[in-house]
Amino acid sequence: MLSNFFNKMYYGKAGKGDYRPEDLPANRWQLFFEMLRIRWSGLVRANLFYVLFWLPAILWTALNAGALYNVLVASLEEEGLLAADAMTTLIYQYLIGMIPCIAITGPFTAGITMILRNWARDQHSFFMSDFWETVKTNWKQALAVSAVTSVMPFILWMCWTFYSSLAAQNFLFVIPQMLTMVAGGVWALSLTIMYPLMITYDLKLGALIRNAVILSVGRLPQALGIRLVTLIIPFIAAALILFTPIAGYTLLVIILFYIVLGFALNRFIYVSFANMLCDRYINPRIEGAAVNMGLRQYTDEDYETDPTLPQPKRDD
Repeated sequence: MLSNFFNKMYYGKAGKGDYRPEDLPANRWQLFFEMLRIRWSGLVRANLFYVLFWLPAILWTALNAGALYNVLVASLEEEGLLAADAMTTLIYQYLIGMIPCIAITGPFTAGITMILRNWARDQHSFFMSDFWETVKTNWKQALAVSAVTSVMPFILWMCWTFYSSLAAQNFLFVIPQMLTMVAGGVWALSLTIMYPLMITYDLKLGALIRNAVILSVGRLPQALGIRLVTLIIPFIAAALILFTPIAGYTLLVIILFYIVLGFALNRFIYVSFANMLCDRYINPRIEGAAVNMGLRQYTDEDYETDPTLPQPKRDD
């Protein structure tokens, strides 16, 4: 019986037809869910590996979360008065400490993006060799991007508090306050496609950032929707923690989710979105560039495809 089990794993289910070119996904949704089904165990492995490089940020966050809890308990014991000064100091301390923790992750984010990008378009990838080769090739640009990302929360918090104090005296200061928040939001949206662009094309840093911003703003509803999709689980967890008595269990589940799968799953969603944008707006303008990899092809005139994949033709 055990031998039959391993035979099925290796050879497939008996009586099942071979996978034909016609069985390739017909659209992006099918491709995404098909690759997610096939690569879910690989995503777990990628996540467990990738989370190692986020350990400083995770540990720093846990340490400050404990300090925040102590401040809240102390403020409640003092007749419900919130220790505003202690909270402000704690937030500044946390955001400053996160700068090096986030900055060092850039090259490794580029490496894991290469693996997930290939998986998202149904390509093979040699995990370790492709990862470290991508880190070696793109570390300068990736470090620059992650450096900007690391200081962005601190700058946004500084601008928010500064303009909030001025807006209390003059309502017009709400305008620059909102503009800084918009700038931060645009950067956050552009990050969803910045790393895929970085590891796919040979671009200068300025051109990389400019193209990522243009694509994310040009496809604003989709880019915003992608970001919101990856925030659904944290939003649900936050609501359960704040408004239900199962806060401890919820926190444990959300921690386990991100340690096991969450980071890689979010990145997989980002690269799938970036692959679509690249195929629609960039690859058709590059002579010889493959487009719609992993998707079903109908005619040679419609798509430039990976020549190693057999492409079906419509009977009609």
